[in-house]
Amino acid sequence: MVINSFAVQEPSNGCEQPTLTFDRGVPRTLVHKTAVSEVLLTDAVRTGVDRYTVAAQWPHHHVLFDSGLSPSGTADPLLLVETVRQAGIYLSHVYYNVPRNHPFVLTSLDCEVGPSATPLSASNGPHSVLVDIVCRLDADAADRFGMSLDAVLVVDGRVVGRVGLCWQALSPERYERIRFPRTGQVAGHAEPQPQPQPQPPTQPQALAAPLLPAQVFGRFYERDAMLASGAVPESWQLRLDTAHPVYFDHACDHVPGMSLIEAFSQAATLSSARATGVDPALLRWSLESSAVSFLSFGELDVPVTVTADHVAEPSEAGRHTVRVAAEQDGRLLAVAALIGVIAAPTVGGAQ
Repeated sequence: MVINSFAVQEPSNGCEQPTLTFDRGVPRTLVHKTAVSEVLLTDAVRTGVDRYTVAAQWPHHHVLFDSGLSPSGTADPLLLVETVRQAGIYLSHVYYNVPRNHPFVLTSLDCEVGPSATPLSASNGPHSVLVDIVCRLDADAADRFGMSLDAVLVVDGRVVGRVGLCWQALSPERYERIRFPRTGQVAGHAEPQPQPQPQPPTQPQALAAPLLPAQVFGRFYERDAMLASGAVPESWQLRLDTAHPVYFDHACDHVPGMSLIEAFSQAATLSSARATGVDPALLRWSLESSAVSFLSFGELDVPVTVTADHVAEPSEAGRHTVRVAAEQDGRLLAVAALIGVIAAPTVGGAQ
């Protein structure tokens, strides 16, 4: 389901807010990161039954997110999602006793970003983030833990967005049975996208098609461009760089869910540009909301095709709806619907 409005509320001021520290990151193993620099969370506290406040910092010069802002000055949607994804893993381990060696399976997410009319102020230092989270336990067994959450993010004192996540944590044995069945492939709504046991790193997929410029998507580095030109319009090849410091911070035996999320946003950018006749080099695209479902595992050594379908409907305030999908060998890996806004193009390209 696509969320059409920014329907989040400020945390209640009716009770005393917990004291949280931003002095240092939480242990990296509790958010499934290898590099300390990729840990965004700094603290957490329980505030009610299945309710928590999590503290985080967004570095001004993060290796992927740079200033943490989209071209419009709003919070980068991928940064919101990654913050909440880490929070879900952390809470599962610390408050729900999920063993640290259990792979995590992301099954769906939805995200809303605050209106661009109130951009975050420029800062030479990190942004302080508070995340108000309500959790719902879906399953709790020895080999399977399922939970969903709804999170509201407050940055430098104001609400910037909300993220909803659904995930499962599986025992290594259950994960192996699902990920590597003796026959057939994981299909339908099986349990996809976990953080697996470490595997030897693989080399980036070789691409015959040229990569698209990272600046088109508001990124600064070539490695952050997730798409290469496809054979037909509205179709691209997923670019997987297994040496990427964020998407492959740790060894992974499948296509990471976060790389698909970013690829979907980039595909929606190009699809909206094509539909409106805007030169992608001059594009200003800002994602307002997205809803993503993960359906099956993607193999690292098989090409993935990303397609986009621009929904033909009257544009409200420049908003565009795009449906996107990732497919591999005839299997759907993930599908999504995104709503974004194209601002008036300016000379000089996306920044």
